[in-house]
Amino acid sequence: MKSISVKQALSIVFKQFEFKGLWQDAFGQPETAGFWYLGGAEKNGKTTFAMMLAKYLTGFGKVLYVSAEEGFSKDIIAAMVAAGLSDTDKNFKLLDYMPWDELNQKFESRKCPKIIFIDNTTVYRDEITRKMVLELKEKHKNKLIIFVSHEEKGLPDSALGNIWRKLSKIIIQAEGLKAIISGRCPGGTIHINEEKANLYWGTTIQNQEQ
Repeated sequence: MKSISVKQALSIVFKQFEFKGLWQDAFGQPETAGFWYLGGAEKNGKTTFAMMLAKYLTGFGKVLYVSAEEGFSKDIIAAMVAAGLSDTDKNFKLLDYMPWDELNQKFESRKCPKIIFIDNTTVYRDEITRKMVLELKEKHKNKLIIFVSHEEKGLPDSALGNIWRKLSKIIIQAEGLKAIISGRCPGGTIHINEEKANLYWGTTIQNQEQ
């Protein structure tokens, strides 16, 4: 492993997404590569937000969404529609479940998009080891890979989810139809469904005060 001087380190130019508006407020100008984590309990809006984020990222390049759990189901299509995806979004591709070995080979293709969502860790929990995650990180330094994970009590429901979360630059948690963004970014919240989120969080606050 080579070493570099302070001058060389300070001269490195990193590729960044030029986010705007509420996306910039929460995410800043994040690097175009690395690991992100998106987690949440059932029915809290994580898949819908994943689709919202995927749609936004199509403005910066091609996006591959691996729907490993839902496949091409009615629910996944509904999440796409809720996120505003339509037949005009040519940079978005939806992929059904593939065994990890085959999926990993697809990632190595020159035609593979540089932005990848994998939904979710539960499906691949018995197929991916810690070593394989580290190899993926090393092998695909030029890609942004976002892993979606089920959570229980605010934590990933699998060892794979925990590893991915620890290695992620940006962490997104979906709770009560609101995405809470943290990590190496300004941080903040983005409503997934503002009306339902206000109802959820208003009720949560009331319960805490009682």
